[in-house]
Amino acid sequence: MRTRWRAAVIVVLSTTVLGAAAMWQARAQIVGPPPATTAPPASPTTTAAPTSTLLRPTTTVPKPPPTQAPKPPPPPPPTTAPPQTTTTTVNPASQTVPPDAQAQINAVKRTPPNSTAALIQALSALEDFGLTPQEAINVGFGHFPVAGMANWSDDWLMPRFTPSFHLHQGNDVFAAAGTPIRAVYDGTVRFSDEPVGGKDVYLNMPNGTYFFCAHASDYAQGISSGQSVKQGTIIGYVGDTGDAVGGATHCHFEDHPSGGAAVDPKSTLDGWVNDALANVPNLIAAYQANAPKAVAAAGFIRRFDVGDEGLFSAPGRPTAGSLLWASSVNPAGGTLRLAQAEVEQAAGEMDWDQLLADQEAKTQEWQQDRTEIVAIMQPLMPKQLSALYPPPSPGF
Repeated sequence: MRTRWRAAVIVVLSTTVLGAAAMWQARAQIVGPPPATTAPPASPTTTAAPTSTLLRPTTTVPKPPPTQAPKPPPPPPPTTAPPQTTTTTVNPASQTVPPDAQAQINAVKRTPPNSTAALIQALSALEDFGLTPQEAINVGFGHFPVAGMANWSDDWLMPRFTPSFHLHQGNDVFAAAGTPIRAVYDGTVRFSDEPVGGKDVYLNMPNGTYFFCAHASDYAQGISSGQSVKQGTIIGYVGDTGDAVGGATHCHFEDHPSGGAAVDPKSTLDGWVNDALANVPNLIAAYQANAPKAVAAAGFIRRFDVGDEGLFSAPGRPTAGSLLWASSVNPAGGTLRLAQAEVEQAAGEMDWDQLLADQEAKTQEWQQDRTEIVAIMQPLMPKQLSALYPPPSPGF
């Protein structure tokens, strides 16, 4: 009896072991063996593995799933174009200046703003010689490029954002639309028209130096590109063409010594105005010296030399006569104006009271001489002849 229980226990244990072995083998076929951690043998075995219909895992270990969502890529830069501005409009709130450019801007030692107001006031004295205000400006503005009331500041290298970011390469001389633009020296003028500067005017000098004016409203009539001009010749007019459309009318002025890069023209513009102011006394003296004496004596012109000895003495005077000098300023009106002034002064310079007094004195002197002659000759003349020379009446 005990032997039978032992046999039964052995059978049960064997069956359990065989079942567990069968289950382990089936699991190994499904999952596959773990990945090898050692190098494979140098040469493969010749025994071919039995083909299996089940998928075997690869040797690549799959990456674990991410624990958090990836960060989204940065948004692309805005495609909206910056607001269009003129060359004289800067909006620091919406525009960015690169750090290196800002360093250049900060390095400029800027001088105070300036204008032609004092020069125009000083030149108004020439109107007493028959010149119009514009004629006086044309004569007395020296090398300054804008012939009229103008103002400017040291905006050299200030930031500009149209058509793209750049640093300002000149000074903007603000003036009313249509104010004449003058040739600052003798040279050759050249015109061009482009989207940024609009109507451009170049003045080239023999040594390679050139001056550049942009945004003109028009070019001077009768002057063609490539033509030689003299200093003071009107070559264009102030406007707002190019990318300055809609902004304040001005002349963008550049100075390129020897044809090289532009330089800050602020000191040059200021110097030209100062030189013109210093020359005003010489101009007045030249006109005054050549004006007719009758005009000067009657006070038709201002006497600037009174109370300041030699202040307005000129080193020389025009070689031609006063009428020829006036006609050289303005052939259309200068000669006529000065001639009219001479005629008017000639008519007004006579002192009629003194002329009458002189005539009365001459009449009394003649009457006295006649009385004396008649008194001497009366006794010697026949009656018939003496009747022709009666004694003068008291009322004669």
